[in-house]
Amino acid sequence: MSERRNHVGVVYSLTVVAPIAPGREQAAREAIEALPVAAASPLARLEGLHFSRLHVVSELVFQGPRQRHRDHLRASQLVFTSTFDGELDPYLEALRTRAGPDVWWRHCAGYPGSADAASFVRFVREHQIDSSLFASAHPDVTVAGVKASLALRERIVDFAASAHGLDAADLQRRFRETFA
Repeated sequence: MSERRNHVGVVYSLTVVAPIAPGREQAAREAIEALPVAAASPLARLEGLHFSRLHVVSELVFQGPRQRHRDHLRASQLVFTSTFDGELDPYLEALRTRAGPDVWWRHCAGYPGSADAASFVRFVREHQIDSSLFASAHPDVTVAGVKASLALRERIVDFAASAHGLDAADLQRRFRETFA
C-alpha cells in the first residue's frame, strides 16, 4: 500500500505556519479571538471540515521535567491546522471563497490576499508543512457519513423511548415500520 502524505483514510490534514509581519502580532491575536465560533464560525461554511484551529505561536517551551527554557522566535507564527474530507485543491478553493481567510492571514508577511486564486494557493503551499501525525476520530468516514450515523442514532433513541412497554409482536411491527 502506498503512503499518501497528509492523509489518513479519507481525511486530509493541512498545517500552515506563516510568519506574522513585524508589529502585527497583537492584531493577529485579536482577529483570531474575534472570530465567531461554532455554527457562526466562518470555517463552519466549509463542507467536509472535521476540525480546524488557528493560533499564534511566539515561543517554544521545553516540555521536559524542568520548564525553564523558552525559545523566543524571531517572528511570531500564525499556525492554521485543518482536517477535512478529500483533497487539498478543492478545499483551498472553498477556504478562499467561503471562509474569509484574509481576516487572519492578512497579518502574515507576504500574504497576497485571497482575491487571486493562484497567489492564495501559492502562499498556502509555500507555508504548508507535512502533517505526519494527526488525530482523526473517524478517518475512514466523511463528515456526511458521521452526520448520517448521528441522525440514525437519534432515530434509534427516539424509537426506543416510544416503544417502551410494547409487547414483542408490537415492538417488531413498529420496528419494521420505522426502519424498513
